[in-house]
Amino acid sequence: MWIIISISILVICIIFNLFLISFDKKLKRLEKQIILLFEKRTHLVPSLYEITKKYLTKHEEVFSEIIHLRKIEFSNYNESFLQRIQNETLIHHELNFIFKVANQHPKIQKDEKFLLIRDLFLDNSYEIGKKVEVYKKVIQLLNRFVTIKNFTIIWIFIWVEKRIEI
Repeated sequence: MWIIISISILVICIIFNLFLISFDKKLKRLEKQIILLFEKRTHLVPSLYEITKKYLTKHEEVFSEIIHLRKIEFSNYNESFLQRIQNETLIHHELNFIFKVANQHPKIQKDEKFLLIRDLFLDNSYEIGKKVEVYKKVIQLLNRFVTIKNFTIIWIFIWVEKRIEI
């Protein structure tokens, strides 16, 4: 009888462990996808810079902060995901500022290249938003399971820890 109970507990521990490990791997895959989407969006900045050069009077001042943030992104390529999110949030705010400034000029609104770049930024930002929402839900679910793990004997066998929510 005790052998059956022991084996059952061990099997449950193994299944729960595999379940948490798969969740952790899913989070890592989502992180990579989000980072690639951020990079895809950030790589559009030079195009935006060149297109707006002939329309904006204080062009260097408008783009100074986003250029600085891109340098930070390139120099800290191996930083943690949360640090990357913080920097990308600042880049997002700067992009919003640049587009607000650009939308003040009626001539730029007729430039097809600008409209194409703007649409690409919007599409990338939409995709990033969707992936980040999925990421948040998966983190919440993983953290719930880790809490369950911590209140049982299973914590001895599983090394998956809680993740910080963004």
